[in-house]
Amino acid sequence: MGGENVSTRRGVALALSLLVLPACASGRVSDTDRFRAQAAYERALGHVRERQPSPALGALKEAVSVDPTVAVYRDTLGLVYLIEQLRKAVELDPKDADAHFHLGTAYSESGRWEDAVGSYRRALAQPTLVIPDLVHQNMGLALYHLKRYPEAESSLRFAVTLDPKLQAGYYNLGLVLMAENRSQEARAAFRQARELAPETPFGQAALERLKILGEGG
Repeated sequence: MGGENVSTRRGVALALSLLVLPACASGRVSDTDRFRAQAAYERALGHVRERQPSPALGALKEAVSVDPTVAVYRDTLGLVYLIEQLRKAVELDPKDADAHFHLGTAYSESGRWEDAVGSYRRALAQPTLVIPDLVHQNMGLALYHLKRYPEAESSLRFAVTLDPKLQAGYYNLGLVLMAENRSQEARAAFRQARELAPETPFGQAALERLKILGEGG
């Protein structure tokens, strides 16, 4: 619902030079190739879970090559490629705060919440970091998914202290408070998120949460 799984980015333009594999001329894929591509994709997911990016990339490229019609194969290929490149970036320059932040965001997008928290903490440790509000917001979301609610609340409250107009911060704070059955405080956080920009996805999601908590729009 809403921004529950969305990490916030500001001014992030990441260009990927991925090999684009063309579809067959007829646009048709045989059942045999569909099964083969699905098997390659599932093999890739196994490599991702084992944190083996190189074989994961190989299997994903195979899936895209065999069945170019499935969007999720390309989407996952792009994400794994991005994570691998960002990991190399932080190895080359461990003091690059932006690279740590971007890597944390990529981990979040793939649901690797523990890895995301680690990257966000490394970003916060760098004196060059210029967007601590977004890093704390994203880390709070990752901690929420890990059910580490006190830590998540602390991170999110600090984020909205740094930027009182950070709509995602209030919304995700509401999720944390709701998970802890602190309904009155959760309503206050969702109200704040909605008041900041009611027509945005976060504003609409906040309204839905308020309805769940017994408060109309």
